[in-house]
Amino acid sequence: MSSILYDLVIFDCDGTLVDSLDGIVRSANLAMVELGLADGLARERIAAVVGLSLPEAMRVLLPEASPEDHDRAVAWYKSHYKRLADAGELTTPLFPGVRPTLDRLRDHGISMAVATGKSLRGLERTLQEQNLTGFFEVLMTSDHAPSKPHPSMIEQILAATRCTPARTLMVGDTEFDLEMGHHAGVGTAAVTFGCHDRERLALARPDHWLERFVDLLPVVGISAMPVLESGG
Repeated sequence: MSSILYDLVIFDCDGTLVDSLDGIVRSANLAMVELGLADGLARERIAAVVGLSLPEAMRVLLPEASPEDHDRAVAWYKSHYKRLADAGELTTPLFPGVRPTLDRLRDHGISMAVATGKSLRGLERTLQEQNLTGFFEVLMTSDHAPSKPHPSMIEQILAATRCTPARTLMVGDTEFDLEMGHHAGVGTAAVTFGCHDRERLALARPDHWLERFVDLLPVVGISAMPVLESGG
């Protein structure tokens, strides 16, 4: 049996576990239209703030807007996202290799948690839709803590699981995830298939790089199986 290097792995959600950027961009731009920005915002600009809590993301996207307009944008985003999701018009597929990798981590007794800028309601819906509800011991969201990169989410997860920072790994696709991990004193792994590009991720100095989700296994100390090379 391989030597396990981490007792706890914490995952971001959007851009790490699920490919949800299309729905985020669509909902954000519908909110922008409500604010009078008929042309909306570029996909790259919206992708740049994924990982932040929704209120903080709107403040970054709309730096000249009033606090009241930030609040309106948040409310409209939530309303449009829910409407589209309820109508089955949003797709948030798992990235390839997610499920078998989580299975292997669980089989080896590794604790898992989620730290996300989503709301708890939104996270629970995503996990239910993807049949991932049984994998994670702790769900930490923007309802419970300040926005990333503040370390509170990870600190609360560590307290709940009684794991140490030295034996914990944060996995995410944005610089906010990685900076949060550094602030909390845990290891960090950057996935290259999410919302932030490699150049931006490199500025946050990740300890590990994951070109595919299954690449997490050897980072944790588990031998990967060929069957994990493909499939969700």
